Formats: sequence, structure tokens, C-alpha cells
Amino acid sequence: MTRSQVLELVSEIYSVSPEFPWDGETHAVLRHPSSGKWFGIIMDVKKKHLHLAEEKSAEGEETEGIMNVKCDPLLIEDLLQEEAFLPAWHMNKKYWVSIRLSTVTEDALKKLLDRSWDLVKPKVKKKSAARPANIQESLAYKTFDR
Repeated sequence: MTRSQVLELVSEIYSVSPEFPWDGETHAVLRHPSSGKWFGIIMDVKKKHLHLAEEKSAEGEETEGIMNVKCDPLLIEDLLQEEAFLPAWHMNKKYWVSIRLSTVTEDALKKLLDRSWDLVKPKVKKKSAARPANIQESLAYKTFDR
């Protein structure tokens, strides 16, 4: 998939537009609107930095389009066995994985985007049992065996 196809997909599914926090448009950040956390970042990275076979073009070193997504640590182990996935570039490699956009299938990308979206969305807080309003009520609930 191309960068523009991924950004179009993200816009359609999640209604999210990319942010460009650094100069230029080589790094597009995708942020969850409710939590403000990143669920993806799309980058062009030199192949030598990704430990891929370096290929020289007429303009110099070639780059690879990648996307980092948040992921379950156990799943990352399995994904890294496939050609389309790499250890996360400039992110915590325990919780993030890099996806090679040139080799990943659209279905695999959608599933990983959904999982990343779910991992960064705000957590639903469980309602706790009613708590005493003051210290006197608190002491009334407790029993002391002596």
C-alpha cells in the first residue's frame, strides 16, 4: 500500500487526519481523538536504518515507507517472523511494530490499525462500591476484633 492509500483508509475508518509535528510531510502522526495518544505514525526511513539490504538509486539512498502501530507484545513476536514486519523504528520495541507498507496486505494493516486504535483509546473506569463520605462513616463500617 502507498502512504496516501493508508491515510485515506485511516480517514474513512477513524475520521482522523494526519498531523505533521516535524518539518515537512515525511512523518505523519495519527492520534486518537479521545485520548490524544498516537495509534500510528507513517514515515519514510532509509533502508540502511531498518537493516534492509541497502540499494542505491540515482538520487542516493533509497527509503522504505513504514508505519508504526501499537501492538500486543506476544503478537509482535509472531509478526516479526514475516517479511512485512520489523522491530519498531524509534519506538518501544516491546509495544510497537513497524509495518513495511510495500509488502503488507490491506487486511493485515486494517487488523493491526484496529488493535492499535483499541490499545490507545481511553479506558473505561469501573465504578467502585459506594465509599463512606467521611471518617465517622468509615469507622462505622469497620469492625475490630480484640
